Amino acid sequence: MTEMSASPAVPPGPGARPPFPAAPTEGGGTRLGWGLGIAALLLVLCCGGGLVAGTGMLATQVEAFNEQARTKVAHYLDALRDHDYEKAYDQLCDAEQKQLDLDRFTRREQTRPEQVKSYELGKVSFSGADLELPVDEVYTDGTSEQVVYYLVQDRRTAQFEVCGRG
Repeated sequence: MTEMSASPAVPPGPGARPPFPAAPTEGGGTRLGWGLGIAALLLVLCCGGGLVAGTGMLATQVEAFNEQARTKVAHYLDALRDHDYEKAYDQLCDAEQKQLDLDRFTRREQTRPEQVKSYELGKVSFSGADLELPVDEVYTDGTSEQVVYYLVQDRRTAQFEVCGRG
């Protein structure tokens, strides 16, 4: 005769003891609370730190643009003041250099009635992708005028170049 294996017995009804001990529950809520709190703190630190770093980078970038634009216009005006027209011409953007070769630029600047004696740079402002820099110019004849210089960024060098005045 073949022996049949006994199938497990049906567990008794309510109040029966389970075949294994239940997992402890004491302090489970506290551990979960601490875990979620620490995770939230890490999330705030990471996102907040990223936000602060991004804001700092943006502010630094704007200040770098401002400094570079002011330096470029200062070099241009210094060269005009010193009658170094080749150096001033090198500060011009490609579009200006295509319209005007060095000889014509030199003749134009030599015959200009207002020769720059001194200047004071204003604050850079953004106009689309270009920058505008107001400058208070004082001329050799004693007159003065506020002029706005337009700057564009060269696609090859990423440096700003003077591209007109108004």
